[in-house]
Amino acid sequence: MQKPQSIQLHGQLTSADMRQTRPIPVQMPEGVTQVHFRFRYSPKFAPNQRLAHQISLMIFDTEGPRFEISRPDDQGIWIHEAEASPGGMAGPIQPGTWQLFILVHRLLSDEPVRYELDITLSFDPIERQPRSWQPGLVASRGPGWYRGDLHAHSIHSDGSLDVPELVNFWREQGVDFMTLSDHNTLSGVAQVRSLSDDDLLTLGGIELSTYWGHAVAVGVRRWFDWRKLDGSQLTMPELAQQVIDAGCLFTIAHPMDPGDPMCCGCRWEYDDMMPGNALAVEVWNGLWSARNQEALSWFYRWLNQGHRLTAVSGTDLHTLPKSIRRAAVNVVYAQELSEPAIVDALKAGRSYISSGPELILTAHTSAGEAAMIGDTLPPGEITLRTTWRGSDDGDSLRLVLDGKVYREQFVAGSGEMSWTLAPGSAKWFVVELRNPSNDLLAVTNPIFVATAGSL
Repeated sequence: MQKPQSIQLHGQLTSADMRQTRPIPVQMPEGVTQVHFRFRYSPKFAPNQRLAHQISLMIFDTEGPRFEISRPDDQGIWIHEAEASPGGMAGPIQPGTWQLFILVHRLLSDEPVRYELDITLSFDPIERQPRSWQPGLVASRGPGWYRGDLHAHSIHSDGSLDVPELVNFWREQGVDFMTLSDHNTLSGVAQVRSLSDDDLLTLGGIELSTYWGHAVAVGVRRWFDWRKLDGSQLTMPELAQQVIDAGCLFTIAHPMDPGDPMCCGCRWEYDDMMPGNALAVEVWNGLWSARNQEALSWFYRWLNQGHRLTAVSGTDLHTLPKSIRRAAVNVVYAQELSEPAIVDALKAGRSYISSGPELILTAHTSAGEAAMIGDTLPPGEITLRTTWRGSDDGDSLRLVLDGKVYREQFVAGSGEMSWTLAPGSAKWFVVELRNPSNDLLAVTNPIFVATAGSL
């Protein structure tokens, strides 16, 4: 039996490598059955810095991606035809040129950071058989409002929960659907889809985490390569269009989060995509915050510029939270509880965001045309009607026209309210529910008014 082989690679990174992807080719010989990678770098911290360097590794075989290491450690990771460490794709070890990519997200020192990459090749037969994940079945419920999350992480990237633990958490919350959206990998998607049942639909997603912004794609069936974004061969709008053409929802994630040095790529910095061809923007990430208010303001501004996109929320869970009381879910009106139906409804804007209260907005014209959230009405006199339930005394209801508060009123726990608008009053309108501290509790997506002659 052939003895294991070892490959040792080393080098250094400097501040010039910040936001760069460094390729390293590795020749994979015939007959390899298992590969073990141990990627380390030092020092972990720059002098007088409380933030650690952030450097990760992506591994590609001759046919495509096999691993995304978001958190290198001294134990390393392994890949063989039957299994892989979390974040990796199991499958035969293809001979030929593999490409390893060192991704430098954060390097805060003028002094070089040295890395070591130890690769062990095994030729021993693999006795185990590959695991086959069969999609879970969900009974049809027909048209209705469905609640769920679009953004969460597991041990397949930088989360602390394995896939069953994440799914069980959402089962306990009583939602109708949840999404796994690990950073730059689909390694957990087959398993998460296998856990769907009549009580919970599990969606496949990915967070495309680039150096200048993060985007969540929901409904994914294939991996999308963003690495060329650090050169001139691919732009973010082109990548977004690939996601859209594949039938997925493309969402700008947490656009107002801190960027460098706190979190490389977390802030949306694509000047050629504000919002460009994005289908949605995450205006509520995690708990409600001032950054989310800024994202909501961006959304309103983009609507005023004529863009049609959907406001969504994402808990961005990485571990079990102490509470998600002030986090929001998406409440979606879909034709059925299925991944395609949820994605289609979100694309159409048939949803609202809520941390608990129910908030419904409808409208009709004097001629009798009716609309719900996401629809477009012809110009003319329009009557709006909103109903709400689950608020607290002292909360306020706001009618927002073209991004400006048109009416605001304190409300009780439930009720309904109507307004009649003269022709030309607004191009779009939403309803917000806020607490006495002005924190958002719920917000609808818009109902639009067409310009004369556009219908």
